[in-house]
Amino acid sequence: MSCTSPWDWSIDSQSSQELTSAAAWAKSMFPPPSISPSQWALVSNQSQSIQNLLISESETGSNNRPPKLNHMNDFPSWKNRFHTYVQGQSTDLWTCFIIAFNANLEVSASTSEGYANMLENDKKAYELEKKAFATLTQALNKDIYHQFSYCKTTKTLWDALVARGEGNAATRKSRRDLLKKEFESFQFLENETLNDMTTRFYHLISEMCAYGVVSTQQDMVNRFADALPPKWSSFIELLKHTGTLDTVNIYEFIQKLEHKNDEEIRKAKRAPAPQNTEM
Repeated sequence: MSCTSPWDWSIDSQSSQELTSAAAWAKSMFPPPSISPSQWALVSNQSQSIQNLLISESETGSNNRPPKLNHMNDFPSWKNRFHTYVQGQSTDLWTCFIIAFNANLEVSASTSEGYANMLENDKKAYELEKKAFATLTQALNKDIYHQFSYCKTTKTLWDALVARGEGNAATRKSRRDLLKKEFESFQFLENETLNDMTTRFYHLISEMCAYGVVSTQQDMVNRFADALPPKWSSFIELLKHTGTLDTVNIYEFIQKLEHKNDEEIRKAKRAPAPQNTEM
């Protein structure tokens, strides 16, 4: 007979599959059969950007492929990844995103003779623009690109994406307020693994960072500690008593939780099965 530890956060593979069904979570107004009403209520209260991060895998790109923007709601975090990718390709390449392209170069390069007569610096600027534009368009989902197909230069396309993805000042404030509320109300979901809870929390603080929502390491540690299920109470009290909770950052704190979780699971596996006294 196997023993089940109260620290075992695992869920069966079928439930795990259902919990990560992107179509059901993103589009349905009702929870799938495997999800409890309380769990669905918590997830459905997350902002769309957090939902997208939780229920689907965004393309992160590679050395030869830029990270893909599949949802405009994911723009803030994608913007940071894309900027890092472009800078990694060429530091000069990023200038095309912030400095307007000289339209006269397009005219000059429209014929083979005109291109041949261009100055070397102009040729370099023209080729850099074409590479930047190709990189940006390849990073967009086809449906997103279609919405901005009227933009013919890197900077005009980038500026249009930023305006749509980040919104105006009022929109950004609204998103910041929503993220603050999500942070303050963050708590574990029923049957959620420690790893899944951690991933969800990291996604949230990444979104907060993208929108300029400031939170100290101590705030993050306390918020995550308060969100843990009751079985962690004695361990959290021990960390408070020793002063550890006041000195660790969020990454160190979660690492301690993971070590404790692994330790308890190993203990449960080593424990002898209870004997049947009636036999």
